[in-house]
Amino acid sequence: MHIIDPFKVPQAEAVEKAKMLDELDCPALILASTDYESFESRMDPYVMAIKQVSSLPVLLHFPPRKGVGFPVARGADAVILPALLGSCDDYYVWKSYLETLVNLPGRGAREDWPELLLTVALTFGEDHKTGNLLGTVPVATAGTEQIDQYIAVTRSFGFHMVYLYSRYAQVPTDVVRHFRRHLDPDQILFVSGNVRRREHVTAFLEAGADYVGYAGALEHDDWRSTLAEISGDRT
Repeated sequence: MHIIDPFKVPQAEAVEKAKMLDELDCPALILASTDYESFESRMDPYVMAIKQVSSLPVLLHFPPRKGVGFPVARGADAVILPALLGSCDDYYVWKSYLETLVNLPGRGAREDWPELLLTVALTFGEDHKTGNLLGTVPVATAGTEQIDQYIAVTRSFGFHMVYLYSRYAQVPTDVVRHFRRHLDPDQILFVSGNVRRREHVTAFLEAGADYVGYAGALEHDDWRSTLAEISGDRT
């Protein structure tokens, strides 16, 4: 599943990528960024342009901002709402959820709301950018004690999805396997971070991930060839 940073990738390029992703029968397209400004003025036309050329569901994945909660763009099909269980700031653990629900009714009619995907989001390996912005601390992988605590919370509160991410390395496949073994069957397991080749996608899928996200792999001029390879399309 491709992840596009709409504050980095020009709209015209995103539209072309959405067309090809649709042709390759990809399940969805994620628009995501750690940083963003003037969200609605940028995102509303961006989402609309993609929806005009593609039937793919468009998911948003952006951090919340205090006083507002998670941002929402018109036309988006779903919003990933990450509960950063590894954050030192309880706003990003759970308070942002409440703030979003308080503010959401003022953003449009109820029938126009996107689906809200309640998600446990965990980071692996050093990630000072996310840590400085959202107070996250990388998950310990030397043992399973901390991971098991996060799994228990995920199951107890009925989260829809677990999102495992590594900015500079890759999520260990044994960690992916452990999550898959212990999550409920209907809880989605999503993995991303430094997925560059088809073999990376295959390794995570074989470890039990339901979906694998890739972003930087397509941030170059010959992205069409890379997309065909990473998606498994050899025609």
